Amino acid sequence: MATSRFISYLFRTLVSIVLLLVAVSIYSMLAGSKPELDLVSGERSLPAVIVMQVQKVPIARRTVGYGTADAIQHADISAQVSSTVHTLPPSTRAGHEVKKGDLLLELDPVDFEQQVLRAELALSTAKSELVFLGVERAAAEERAELADQDKALAEVELARIREAASKGAAKQREVDQVMQKTIAISSSAINMRELADKFPSREEQLSSSVETKKAELYLAEENLRRCKILSPIDGVIQEVDVRVGEHVTNGKRIAKVVNSGRVEIPLHLPSYARSFVRENDPVSLRSAGFGKRYWNAYVTRISPEDDSQTRTMIVYVDVEQQASSPSRIPSGLFVRGEVKNENSATLRWVVPRRSIRDDRVMVVRDSLLRSIPVVIDFSFTGEIEELGLPDIDWAILESPLSEGDLLVVDPGGALRDGMGVRTIHAVKVAE
Repeated sequence: MATSRFISYLFRTLVSIVLLLVAVSIYSMLAGSKPELDLVSGERSLPAVIVMQVQKVPIARRTVGYGTADAIQHADISAQVSSTVHTLPPSTRAGHEVKKGDLLLELDPVDFEQQVLRAELALSTAKSELVFLGVERAAAEERAELADQDKALAEVELARIREAASKGAAKQREVDQVMQKTIAISSSAINMRELADKFPSREEQLSSSVETKKAELYLAEENLRRCKILSPIDGVIQEVDVRVGEHVTNGKRIAKVVNSGRVEIPLHLPSYARSFVRENDPVSLRSAGFGKRYWNAYVTRISPEDDSQTRTMIVYVDVEQQASSPSRIPSGLFVRGEVKNENSATLRWVVPRRSIRDDRVMVVRDSLLRSIPVVIDFSFTGEIEELGLPDIDWAILESPLSEGDLLVVDPGGALRDGMGVRTIHAVKVAE
């Protein structure tokens, strides 16, 4: 029993020794085959930064503004009479193209047809009354002429009888009778003349009444014509606000037609831009938001006043385009415009927008970082080949830099003023 125990103990001891020797051998083999790392010392131990050499670039001043495109030729078409929508053609739908004079809809004309009929009858009656008055005036003039002749004869007879009485050939009673007759005839002549003289004013009144009836007939015919609402311009229907059977009142909008052949964009620019923005300056337009589209245009007009609330000025950009083109500027599109002042192309300090942190840039001088405060004059979007960077967002500085400075293109949060760094030129990185 003791012998079995001894043999078991000896076997376990030998196995443990063998395993220990194998482990030591494996460790020795791995330790002998590990790679030797080179120790980094000197300049290569410094943090690396990507830099570019600052330089002046000839660039014209740019001013960015925003505005909403508006079709110069558009019409909010309103009803000019109150009635019920009688007919709405199938072509009167949003998105349909219409020509000037095309029927958009027709209102119920029954009431206005009756108004035209009443106006025609009233005008006919007024004209008849005027003709009848003309006949009466002619008769009154003749009666007045006859009364004047009768008066003249009576006065001649009175003069004759007075002469006879002065010679004793006639009695005073006869003179008085002739005088009484003359007075009666004169009174009648005055009455006839008075009646005849009233006719011109009555004719004037009736003539005015005829003209009034003509005007009423014209208005009635116009109201009847207005029952057919036509498109005043060529364009495309934007909206239709009514349906058949709907009652519309005078002044209510029934449709909107837009012609996109010429659009106007009022760009709101900072007020300080007034000193250098001029008419005919080129403008680069692009749609704001996703799906950017680009157009080129020119400043056509400049507003004379600034907006004191927004501290902006307005320049107007007119764009001629094909109304049916899919690449046109649609009315209502919010656009970004960059006005380029061709007369201000001078050498300016230009840096990538991403190189500015908290209104400061970092430059490398004698392998040490220096933080410099800067003031941005204006921004520029686009490629600048002279600088050799793929950036498209640039800041044009008002603050001067020093020739030969190496600008840190993308300063990280770990970089500090006075830190030693190792520079890598951005041009080499881009290659």
